[in-house]
Amino acid sequence: MEIIRVNAQVTAFIRPEEGVNASLIHTPKGKILIDTTSSPAEARSLIEAVEADIDDVRLVINTHFHSDHTWGNQVFSCPILAHRLCLEQMQACLMEEWSPGELRAYLSDLEKTNPVKADGFRKVLTNLRITLPTQVFDQRFDGELGGVKYQVIHLGGHTPDLSVVWLPENRVLFSSDLIFQGRYPYIFDADIPAWIAQLDRLLEFEAEAIIPGHGVRCGEGEILALREYLQTTWDLTAEHIRLGHGPEETAADPAFPRFPGEKYERLHQANIHYMYEKIKAAFSEPGGSNLRD
Repeated sequence: MEIIRVNAQVTAFIRPEEGVNASLIHTPKGKILIDTTSSPAEARSLIEAVEADIDDVRLVINTHFHSDHTWGNQVFSCPILAHRLCLEQMQACLMEEWSPGELRAYLSDLEKTNPVKADGFRKVLTNLRITLPTQVFDQRFDGELGGVKYQVIHLGGHTPDLSVVWLPENRVLFSSDLIFQGRYPYIFDADIPAWIAQLDRLLEFEAEAIIPGHGVRCGEGEILALREYLQTTWDLTAEHIRLGHGPEETAADPAFPRFPGEKYERLHQANIHYMYEKIKAAFSEPGGSNLRD
């Protein structure tokens, strides 16, 4: 983990190996934590790393429902703010893939296929109490703490509930998982055309600093690179479908854009397959034969 002091009011926890990034907004009346990572232990470690106390955190913001952004919530006694859909998605997960039975089954499968990962997940589940947001909004939340103004803006795209956090006076944008910097994105809850549109929206902020959900501090170039990846992969997949190609033939096309490195290479073909199924379903709908984006 690399701790970056972006300015006097912002600390970013850049965690390319551990997983999702998180950030602190510092104010004279306490701190705001953006996302709580994958576990209570990880969430505590962030606060300890800046020699602060848990009670210094006066507000937690969950940018979306994924477990790597929300499973540390239980550490904090302050309000937890999120979009209404984030609360609803987390409630649904508790009845399905986050239910005790499903989590035990997932751990059992991991023990057979990846014992090292299973050990880590077992530790996460120990004393885990998935804690829901306590305060929700619909489109945009404008807040102020200790004279520091912040906005939480619902955009969707990566997930239906995703929100970004904007500091208008500092011009710092916390993009959450709308940006995966320098690597394949995780897209399996995504509306790809909406994601592409919201990347264009991010450019309108003209931010001086962008903290992505995954990867290092970035700028407009990374927004454009991810937009190009998503648009090109979507368009090329759609063209293969128009030509009658199956998913395996489509995914084997070397013309698809790629990211360097092996860590997330598994997502190259997986993302193509996901887009293939989404576009195929859209083509089957009335009027879908003219789908462009």
